Amino acid sequence: MDVCMCQRVLPAHADPRGELSAGQLLRWMDAAACLAAEKHAGVSCVTVSMDDIQFEEAARVGQIITIKAKVNRAFRTSMEVGIKVTVQDVLTNVEKTVSVAYATYVAKPVGSGKVELEPVNLLSAEDYLEHSLAIERRRIRLGYFQAFQNLMQESNKEDTFEEEDAVSTELTRVQSIELVLPPHANHHGNTFGGQIMAWMETVAGISASRLCHSYPVLKSVNMFKFWGPSFVGDRLVFNAIVNNTFQNSVEVGVRVEAYDCDEWIKDQPRHINSAFLIFSAVNDKGELLPFPRVKPTTEDGVRRYHGAIARRRIRLTRKCMLSAKGDKPSEPWERSNQACLSYSNVAALTHLAAKPGWEITRTLDDIKIWTHEEGDALSFKVEMQVKIPSHMAFSLLSDFTLRQQWDRHFLTCEVLQAVSEEEKIYYVTSPPTRGYESRDFVILVSQRQPCKPCEPYTVAVRSVTLSTVPPCPKFSRSEVLCAGFQIHSGTSSSCTVCYFNQVTSGVMPYLAANLAGSSKSIEDTALECIKFLEMKGSKC
Repeated sequence: MDVCMCQRVLPAHADPRGELSAGQLLRWMDAAACLAAEKHAGVSCVTVSMDDIQFEEAARVGQIITIKAKVNRAFRTSMEVGIKVTVQDVLTNVEKTVSVAYATYVAKPVGSGKVELEPVNLLSAEDYLEHSLAIERRRIRLGYFQAFQNLMQESNKEDTFEEEDAVSTELTRVQSIELVLPPHANHHGNTFGGQIMAWMETVAGISASRLCHSYPVLKSVNMFKFWGPSFVGDRLVFNAIVNNTFQNSVEVGVRVEAYDCDEWIKDQPRHINSAFLIFSAVNDKGELLPFPRVKPTTEDGVRRYHGAIARRRIRLTRKCMLSAKGDKPSEPWERSNQACLSYSNVAALTHLAAKPGWEITRTLDDIKIWTHEEGDALSFKVEMQVKIPSHMAFSLLSDFTLRQQWDRHFLTCEVLQAVSEEEKIYYVTSPPTRGYESRDFVILVSQRQPCKPCEPYTVAVRSVTLSTVPPCPKFSRSEVLCAGFQIHSGTSSSCTVCYFNQVTSGVMPYLAANLAGSSKSIEDTALECIKFLEMKGSKC
């Protein structure tokens, strides 16, 4: 279901600096994603939302833009489309990533009911990986509002309007009106989502320029959300205003309202779209310019001012976490990043399990031990054949308070926070090993049941930081970078349990001894795990 579009950047596509305008790029991204969605659905599709978009690289006149879009997963009546934009310099043949985004589309209903979508046909390992991660990204989208509300409650307690030279946000208010013509719409008469996004970028850029007194550069967009359609003949009113500034960036909020002829006369608008665009400004040397501080002068301005602070916290968290590279252990567990930490926890384990190049280092009757090397990173996998149903193994392995019954590396284990049915935070201590002192861990355990029979049960583990549980002098605080179980169904009475661990200093003593042959603690622990699972399974 892949769609690939190549475009050469012409002067007509560029801004005054000779770089591809963000508005034009948004048009192309939406067009490619919409084609991919329609190819899968078999009918016309409309944009519902587009996740946070980060612009990493600029494309200049003469360079070639490649936009690839594919449907990652269908959720009954909606689908996630992944979009990747790269730029190629024709002289050097160097290719760089411009942007990666994820959009949600629904099929345009023929009658009154919604169109149910067919599952995505997965062909490659990358398809399976993105298909698995799509459900986690959906969790973040659905949990965004609650995370924002929690942060707003905290932000409202802060008073930050004391600077005398701060600029009133009312001075940045901009309004623009566009008439939707046939070239702006599809064959059904619906306005292209990309066209609306382009108009929003234009009016937001004008608002931001009133603070920086230069040409602002769009750096990211905080989730375009389409609340309703607009059609040929509608008047679209764009209202933009600066919400807040953050040293070298500014957030501009844009609200879009649509009117048909009757609504225009009666002044009865339809709210069809809102988004928050983040701009920066640079001088002739490419150096970032600071923005002046702003102050709200109305009650609604105060709400938008604090909202920008909350969105920035979520945005920065997502930027660090959505890549799921797992190179920043022990992230603080806070309201702003709980959904993203849960996502990255599951995503990191999914990425690790899907990597090619695993090599078998030891084989027993029902146990295989694999290792994986990638640069300086070393990971290991323990594969176990267990004679109990997969759902039962998942239930037993996801409860870490039972871990002491089969894993001698767990000295104590207690639940610190039962965040939800799928997320818990544990405090774990481990006994000393030869040459190493006792260790303790604060870990997040995220459990996921499969959405389809072919998918595994997942129990993902990573370290987090809780301010209420500081390091203890008795123990050496250690980290779990990426670990956990994937449980694959076999027969009705058997399954394959795979344990993964990306090695850190806290795990290295055990693995090093095993690799050197001086210890069989990993094999012994795996045998105890199998014995525990099958014993518990026989009693049920």
